[in-house]
Formats: sequence, C-alpha cells, structure tokens
Amino acid sequence: MQRLMILSLALLCLSLISGCGTDPIGSQAAAQTHFDSEFQKWIAGQESEVTTMDSRIKSLQAPISYDIRSITSDEPDPLAFDRSSELPENWKEWPAYKFNVAIEWKSEAGTPLEKVTTYRLTWNSYEHKWYVAERF
Repeated sequence: MQRLMILSLALLCLSLISGCGTDPIGSQAAAQTHFDSEFQKWIAGQESEVTTMDSRIKSLQAPISYDIRSITSDEPDPLAFDRSSELPENWKEWPAYKFNVAIEWKSEAGTPLEKVTTYRLTWNSYEHKWYVAERF
C-alpha cells in the first residue's frame, strides 16, 4: 500500500513538472493548459508569462478574468529559445498557436474594462518549453 502511494505521488510530481499533463507535447490542448496556468498566476498576482506590455508599463492591477476567444495555428516565434545558446535549425517546425484573448480588469470607476490581446505560444521542442509572447 505504501509503495503504491509513493508511486502515485511520483507520477503526480512528474506530470506537474512536465506542465502538460495528459495532453500530447506541443499540442493545442497543451498550449491552452499552459496558457490557462499562466493566466491563473497573473490573476493571483504572481509573476506570469502572459502579462501584457501595457499592464507592465502602466502598473495595472491583475485582471479579474479572461476569455479565450480563438486559438489558431501560427508560425513559430524565432525568439522562442534560450539566448545563451544558438537557435536550433529546426525552429520553423516547432508547433505554435495564436490566442485571441479578452482580458477584463476593474476600471478606476469600478466598472468592467475589457481589452482583446493576441498571444503567440511556441513549443520549443529542443528545450521542451513553451514560450509566450504578446503579439502587436
């Protein structure tokens, strides 16, 4: 019984470390799982990959909600790699997705304020890591 519990805990830890659970690596579902996780961090006031440039410059409070309006395939971001190494030759084959997201904040007047933002998520298959960039 104790071995089974230890094995279950080890498998849970591995799935949390991988960041994509049961979704195939680099899939649209895995991208959405990563995006949702990062957005929940931002809503909770933690550091996140999905904060917008506008929110950083204006020091806005964390958003109160978000709604993913669409997800489509996209071209991979050539900056989606660790700059201490060279860009792998196969970077153009990496899966990438464009997310159109409506983000809701509370305005200074206390009313809802919504802004639509576009993100590109690129799966760096060499580093086994998602890269998130706001698209302008």
